[in-house]
Amino acid sequence: MGESLFYAVLVGVALGLFYDFLRLFRLVLNDKFVLDFLFWIVSSIVVFCYFLIFNSGALRMINFIAVFIGFLLYIFTLGYATKQFESKLAKKLRLGLKKVKKRLKSFKKVLQSKSVIYYNIVANMKKHFSRKSKDDSNERENEKNEEELFL
Repeated sequence: MGESLFYAVLVGVALGLFYDFLRLFRLVLNDKFVLDFLFWIVSSIVVFCYFLIFNSGALRMINFIAVFIGFLLYIFTLGYATKQFESKLAKKLRLGLKKVKKRLKSFKKVLQSKSVIYYNIVANMKKHFSRKSKDDSNERENEKNEEELFL
């Protein structure tokens, strides 16, 4: 029983570490719903596996409490210490993402201008060649009509 409680606390600490990792992405991307959903899916799978391995699938409230205590233990100790570091890092990453977005927009404009030029060239060539083929077919018909007149 003591060993399973120890591992329950370790599972809680691991979930706290994972939550802390996702917190950085939450600060950078400002997308809380998706990342929270991801955290709850992963944490439920991890806790389910814990119960299968250490309790043969039996759900005991003491183990849930131990996981929760391990989670809180991490959040209020190491999680609190890394929170300031993560916020500074998130600011730098947001600035970097803004620069990347600006570069991608300018690159997109360059690609679009090239595709517009390509489209105009192809469209003009199609018009030019389609006119020639129509003109050629009209000339052929006229030649046939002239030949018929002479015969």
